[in-house]
Amino acid sequence: MKGLKNDEITIVIATNNRDKVTEIKPLLENIAPDISVHSLADLQVDIEIEETEETLEGNAKLKTDAVFNHLSDRFPCLITVADDTGLAVSGLNGAPGVYSARFAPMPEGKSPTYDDNVRHLLRTMENIADRKATFRTVIALKGRIPGDSSPYMFETTVEGFVEGEITREKTGNKGFGYDPVFWVNSAQATFAQMSTDEKNRLSHRSLAVKKAVEELRRLLILKP
Repeated sequence: MKGLKNDEITIVIATNNRDKVTEIKPLLENIAPDISVHSLADLQVDIEIEETEETLEGNAKLKTDAVFNHLSDRFPCLITVADDTGLAVSGLNGAPGVYSARFAPMPEGKSPTYDDNVRHLLRTMENIADRKATFRTVIALKGRIPGDSSPYMFETTVEGFVEGEITREKTGNKGFGYDPVFWVNSAQATFAQMSTDEKNRLSHRSLAVKKAVEELRRLLILKP
């Protein structure tokens, strides 16, 4: 970041998940001049953030706070962006919800893979007829941007959701997470059957990020 200007805004995506970065980063670019978008890997930041909150909002804020505090001294104008996503299945009374990334039971000290979670979901739902489901993403934003007289601090959240159903088997080989078993009603396909561009038009995460972009543009226009 050599030569960084005092009014140049750095946006950092607060996740170590490369799949999420691939989806989120293109949607955040070109918000306005003098803005650069980076992942933690781009900045060679190694920080592990344990998701300990009981809501998607809580976990998203936890991540933006941690990364903002870690990088605040490094960048004059900084915005951190983080998401937490949950799959709520009607026939499971809203589960796995906030525990979607750690749904499959695993030995202590080991985290489930995408495939572990998908297999566990399909096994759990073998005899369940109600397969309606909602994918929901909450995006948290925290930042310090240039103001007329002093830097302006803000914190906010936005969300996006998509309605669908859980299929009885994996379909498609694109995407990640629960994409192969989440049937999108509006598209009549699973997320794993869609290209990145198609998914970015419809997905819960892209809808949330687009709202985040709108909010950031509003803040940059109306900054004090």
